Amino acid sequence: MYKLLEPAAGRNYAAIVATPGAGDLSALDPATIESAFRSHGALLVRGFPLELDDFSAFTRRFCNRFVRNESGRRLQISRDGTTQTVNIGKEAFPLHPELSRVPWRPDIAWFACASPPSTDGETLLCDGVEVVTALSPGTRSQLEGRTLLYREETPREAFADLLGVPNPGPALLEQLSATSPFDFEMIGSRIFRSFRRPFFHRPLFTDAPAFGNFLLFARFMLNARAYPTFEDGSIIPDAVCAEIREVSDALTVAHRWQHGDVLMIDNSRFMHGRNTVSDLEERVIWTQFGYARFAPENRIGNEPWRHNDNLRHNFFGPQADVLAEAWRRHTAS
Repeated sequence: MYKLLEPAAGRNYAAIVATPGAGDLSALDPATIESAFRSHGALLVRGFPLELDDFSAFTRRFCNRFVRNESGRRLQISRDGTTQTVNIGKEAFPLHPELSRVPWRPDIAWFACASPPSTDGETLLCDGVEVVTALSPGTRSQLEGRTLLYREETPREAFADLLGVPNPGPALLEQLSATSPFDFEMIGSRIFRSFRRPFFHRPLFTDAPAFGNFLLFARFMLNARAYPTFEDGSIIPDAVCAEIREVSDALTVAHRWQHGDVLMIDNSRFMHGRNTVSDLEERVIWTQFGYARFAPENRIGNEPWRHNDNLRHNFFGPQADVLAEAWRRHTAS
C-alpha cells in the first residue's frame, strides 16, 4: 500500500509514499527500503503515522547499533539517548556528513519530522558522488589521491578519566597508536591525536568516488583553515574550498518538511545541512545515527564501534586496559 518514486527534477532522493490503507511504518518491506537506499543513497518515507516508538522500531530494522552526537544544543528524546533532536539553534549549516570529524562516522543518518516548520528550516541534501563528477578536471586531478588529516589536541583529562593514566608518556602513546583509530603524539607538554581519511572516498554501496567530509563545515561555519588539512599538514587552498562549495551548492536540494516525514540518508555518500530556522518551537526534527546491518563487509573492516559502546576501547584501542595497567606498574616501580 505504498508507491516508490525514483529521484526526479528537484528531488535527488527516492521516495516511498503511503497510499490509502498503507498502515504504519512496520508495513514497509525491508527489502524494498534497502534496494532503494543502496541505489540512490537517500530515501524519503512519507505519509505514514509517526510516533517515537514507531520511529525507533523502524530504524532498528536496518541498524544494529547507534551512536550519539555529543555536540551541544541537542535534546535527548529516547531514554537511551540514541534518539535526539537536531541542533536546536537557528543558524544555517553548511553541508557535511554526520560525525565525519571522528573515525566512527555512522553509515545512516535518520531524520524524522515530529513538527514541520511553516516556513524556512529546510534540510539540505547533496550527493557527494555528483560533487566529484562536477568539479573541474584540474581541481579533481589535484585532489585525487590526497588525504585529509584531522588533528586536534587531546586533554590529559581524557587519559585520566578513560585510562586512569593522568600523565602518559611517549612510549604509551606509541603503543596506544598501534591499535587505536587515532595516532597520538606528544609535542612539548601537549598531546595531540589525529586520523586520516581520503579526500575522495568510496561510499558503502558504489564504487564511484565521493566528496563528503568535515571540510565545508569547518571552513565556512567554524572559520577553521587548519582543520582538516592535507596529509602533510598543509592548508587546503581557499580556491579549492570555494570551488567545492560552489559546485555542491548547485547540486543541493532543499527538502521541505511535512509531518511524519522520515529521511534515510547514506552518510557515506550524501552530505546534509539546513537553511536558517525561523521558529525554534515550531520545527522539531528527531535524529538517529546508526551502523547499517546490511553494510558490505569488504567496506567496513574490523571497526569495534560497530559492535560495542566501550568508549575506552573505541577511542584508545582494544589493548587499552592492558597497556594502561602495564604503564601504571612501570611508573609505580
